[in-house]
Amino acid sequence: GFSSCAIFSYNCETSESSQDELKETTTTRAQDYQFKYTIDAVKYSTSFHVREEPVSIYIPKEWKHVGRGFLEFHKNSCPIRNCYIIDDRIEMSNVIFLKPHLLNIPKPRRMEQLLVLELLESPQHTIDLSFLNEMINYTVSYRWDSDIVVPYGKYIPFDSPRMENAIKDYSTGKPRKVAWLVSNCFTRNRRREYANMLSKYIQVDVYGSCGNGRISHAEGKRLIKDKYKFYLSFENSNCRDYVTEKFFENALLNNAIPIVYGAEKAFYEQIAPPNSFIFALDFQSPKELAQYLHYLDQNSTAYNEFFQWKQLGRVSLDTKFWCRFCAFVQSPPSHFYEDVNSWWHQKKDCQKFTGFNFTSN
Repeated sequence: GFSSCAIFSYNCETSESSQDELKETTTTRAQDYQFKYTIDAVKYSTSFHVREEPVSIYIPKEWKHVGRGFLEFHKNSCPIRNCYIIDDRIEMSNVIFLKPHLLNIPKPRRMEQLLVLELLESPQHTIDLSFLNEMINYTVSYRWDSDIVVPYGKYIPFDSPRMENAIKDYSTGKPRKVAWLVSNCFTRNRRREYANMLSKYIQVDVYGSCGNGRISHAEGKRLIKDKYKFYLSFENSNCRDYVTEKFFENALLNNAIPIVYGAEKAFYEQIAPPNSFIFALDFQSPKELAQYLHYLDQNSTAYNEFFQWKQLGRVSLDTKFWCRFCAFVQSPPSHFYEDVNSWWHQKKDCQKFTGFNFTSN
């Protein structure tokens, strides 16, 4: 049979745990990070059967980055590949993928058709979903209480330390201090106001529509990797579990220390490589943070301590989503959300403003 690790988890390549350990962890929903990014729908059922006929999955035509047919499942060497992706004949599909701004629900809808809602923006940037109440079967999002969790990135520990990664001095050849790529200039958490205050005490170069003009994503990443020691991984919302590519891709994969503001510190500590980030709210003011950044800028030993994790693991953006999804839709448990809007828009999950001290003292 298929390994449950290969089907439900996306870091099987590094996990040495037994099948019994995996089953125990997924069914108890333990908060251990190495297992959390499994298909959470195992809380309903821990067994499934592969269908005799391939499962047809409808996606919006706008999803140009997703291969059609069987491509995604063969390209990723999925353990279960009897799924194929279509963008037409929605009425014939077994599964319909929806986004809040890309909705295509056939009328009448066949009762056996599964509706899956993908939510990748924070609740503060998601429309009211009440019109989908009693319609959605499963959710796909970055949030840990989703049926299928799709994080923006993942820290994967090595089986054993790789000492060759300890040799490099990551401060060498980086003449600039802090970078920020940003296009959403006005947010409820006032991140831009904080960045502006920080720039009074240390060099902060802002790129994108909120700064020195638009640049491509590739050019932005190249600049960070080649020129900058720090990166403002400031999210557009302070919401539960909401940590995006600003942290994993823009900063960690480009060898810049991320200065984070968004989710709670405890969540960053769960998902991040050890000692890899600076939490902005640990400092009394932007001025105090700038003083610490100047210290790191002048002290290569202290600066490089933020990269010792590279001996212990790596960061990946690949969540093996289509493999996990194809396995899941073989025989998914019966389920639907009576009130998906209330589930997603929980008042306690987001904060408008956490109380930065903007004083210069």
